[in-house]
This record gives sequence, structure tokens and C-alpha cells, in this order.
Amino acid sequence: MSDAAPHPTRDAVLPASVAATLQRLRGVLPAQADEAGALLARTLAPLVASRWPEVAWSFSSLTNTGLPVEFAWTSREAAVRWTAEVAEPEADDASRLHSAARALDWPGDLRPWIEHQRGARLKFGAWASARHGDDFAAKLYADLPEGRLPPQWRGRHPLFDSSLLFWRMCGVNPDGSVECYARADELDLAALRQLARAALGDESALLRRLLQVLPADDVPRPSGISLALSAQGQVRALTWFTFAKAIFRDDAEVERCLRAQGEGRSAQVYAALAAGPADGRWRHGMIGVGADITGNAWVQCGVRPT
Repeated sequence: MSDAAPHPTRDAVLPASVAATLQRLRGVLPAQADEAGALLARTLAPLVASRWPEVAWSFSSLTNTGLPVEFAWTSREAAVRWTAEVAEPEADDASRLHSAARALDWPGDLRPWIEHQRGARLKFGAWASARHGDDFAAKLYADLPEGRLPPQWRGRHPLFDSSLLFWRMCGVNPDGSVECYARADELDLAALRQLARAALGDESALLRRLLQVLPADDVPRPSGISLALSAQGQVRALTWFTFAKAIFRDDAEVERCLRAQGEGRSAQVYAALAAGPADGRWRHGMIGVGADITGNAWVQCGVRPT
């Protein structure tokens, strides 16, 4: 059975690598891993029924192999985090927000986001995401056509007008808060310092944590940032990110770095994610360093399941 082929579990059908990762996570967070498995199976059900079964498990831009699921880790908490495709590859990208909302029993109002995407050319449409930790949280990732924020968010913060930033997508929460993600082709460490000061009022927490991770004396180009805002437009956090392969030699070097950043059960969660077998391809995806408005800072990374 290939890494991407469906693998039978007690709940439904999951890719073999996803099922294996969840099994390792059960050793750390058993209830949360079971909840994640059930919701992932529900989210991926349309892919199981795809008319293109050979494509369904390798078409996604979420991971470098096309696998339609990515797990994520953060040093700030112990949780099972995942992001997944919500529809079969042949589905219209414009329908994916609706599909994501159905998968997550979405309680929020998505009409402004659906209207913003209407008639536009999209990169991925939408993804579903969830965090299973001490509590549960769901998020929808909405594609931003042509780098345009929806009308209700334009002008809500000066960074939205920065010439350094091209806005790619928004993570939408049920309470109306968002996390907006931008590519920054010309961002350097000095500019990041200014962005952090503008967003958080004090860049020191973000820069201290970043320098624990960054092996060079500047950030790579391109990189990116995300800005988390409350429903009322108040800044909550700023995160810098780049592809792990842009700053590390290989997965083993990323792993050594991240093992030094986690503590307690958070470190155990990362160990479970990293314990999968190597397959000759990069397993770590985007790595990020974030800080919130209170001065807490953390490291995070996406990890492709194996």
C-alpha cells in the first residue's frame, strides 16, 4: 500500500501516512488524536469518492507530495493540529468554502467570503483546519483572489496597505476574527522589525525567538507574515514564516532545532510528528516564529505525515 493510498481505520478511510501519524499522536494525546481522526475522515470523505482516485491523494498544494493533509506543531501548546482539503480534485474551487463549512459544521457567517471569491480565479479555494487540545477550535482558510482582501477588512490596519506585502489567504474563525497571510518578496530583518513594532508595539519578543531559530544573519527572500486580528480589527499576533528548506540543510537539521524549542507535552507532540519514516522528500513545510500582543512568542511548523 502506497503512502497516499487510503488506509482503513475504525472510523473511515484515511491515507496510510495520516493514520500512522495519528497512531503515534495517540501515545501523547489519545482523546484528541481520536477526535482528529474522526473529523479528518469526515473532511476527506469527498476525496474517497473522487472520479479520479489516482489524483485525489496527490493533487493538493498543502504539501510537497500533493498529500491533502498537513499536521502542524507549535511550541506554545500541546494539541493535534491539522489542515486538509475538503473536496475532490475535480470539484470547482469556488465550491470549496461551502464544502469546508459543511465538514466543520461551521457556525459563523461566511457570506462575505463567498461573495469575495465569486467569479474570481482561485489558487486553492478553501481548506479546513482544526486544533484538538484542551479545547477544540476550527478554522477555514479562504483563498484571496488576486491578493485582494474582502471589503470589510480593507484599511483595518496599516499593514494591509504595505507595499512589501501581497495578501494570499485568510484564516477565518467562527467568532469573526481572522489571520491574514501575506507573501513578502523583499522582506529583510530590518523591515520585519519595523512591521513587528507597527503591529505589536514592541518587536523584542518576536526577534528574540526568531534568532533562536534563524541560522543566518537575515531572513530569506521571499518569506511571509501573518497578522491575526479580532473581529473588531484589534491586533492579536504577528507571525513570520518561510519554508523550512530555505533556512535549513535538511529535515534532520530542522528536527534538531525544533526539539530544542518545545517543552513538556508540546515537545512530545513534535516528537510524535517527527518520528515518521523518512521518504527522501522534505517533511517539514512552513516554519514560523510568532508573538502576540502580550509578549508571548513561539515557534511553529507544518509537518507532512509519513
